[in-house]
Order: sequence, then structure tokens, then C-alpha cells
Amino acid sequence: MARALGLMAACVLAAGCTDGAADRAPASQRPATPSADQSSLQVRPSPVASVHSEGRTRVLEYGDLIVRATPENSGVHTEIEVANTYKQDTTYSIQISIADGKGWTAYNRFWLQDVPPGKTGRDEAVIGSEDMGPVPQVPKIYVDEFTPVGN
Repeated sequence: MARALGLMAACVLAAGCTDGAADRAPASQRPATPSADQSSLQVRPSPVASVHSEGRTRVLEYGDLIVRATPENSGVHTEIEVANTYKQDTTYSIQISIADGKGWTAYNRFWLQDVPPGKTGRDEAVIGSEDMGPVPQVPKIYVDEFTPVGN
């Protein structure tokens, strides 16, 4: 089961989660996804990523995960939400990378703990900084890790 979930996570990495193959960051820029004990969760097929814009905000929908990335002067304001469709409280480990496709890349790990069944867990952070160079005005969103952990 853990191996199957590891393969599912690898599919997440391979999906790129942007709106074009040219937007994909090289695999060497992404960390390896650690395996987790997920014996109580069912393996689901990998979802298909969908990306669209809402004004200046880029939105990635990836199965139960929605990521919104809005450029600001200080970095990219990133909001995540995960709908818990399991029958038990679930904790999620999620790593999101934001890039411009030209070398500017930053990431953040989110940890949503004990999301009840049928509820949505949310978090937000500013990813990257203006010290890294110009903040991407059309951020490219990557899901480096999306791991549900049963409780």
C-alpha cells in the first residue's frame, strides 16, 4: 500500500500541474517525496490538473486540492484548500512550488492536521520574496507533494 501511494505521489510530481509542458520545472529542482504510513487510506487514481486565471490569481485544481497564487510585491500569496473526502480525520502534507519558468522558483510546505470528513482544510502563505528577483506576475504552480495521512 505504501509503495502504491508512493507511486501516486510520483504521478503528482510528473503531472507538472501547470497549463503547459513548457512550464514544467526540471525534476532535479523538486525534492523527493518521502513515503508515509498510509495503511488506512485507499489508493485513488491520480487526478488531472486544471489551471485557469481569476484576474491576477492563477488557480490550480488538482482532485481534492485547490491552489490559488496571486503575485504581490513581497512574493506570491498562495492559498491552499483540501476537501477531505475520506471517512476519517485526515492530515495532509503538501508542498507547493511557485516559479516563473526562467529560474525564479520558491516553495512552501503546508501541513493540514486532522481535517474532519466532509470538511475542507485551508492554509495560506507568501511564497518567495522580492529578494529573489522580480516576483512572477503569471505564477506557475507545481504540486511537489500531496500526501494524505490517515489518523
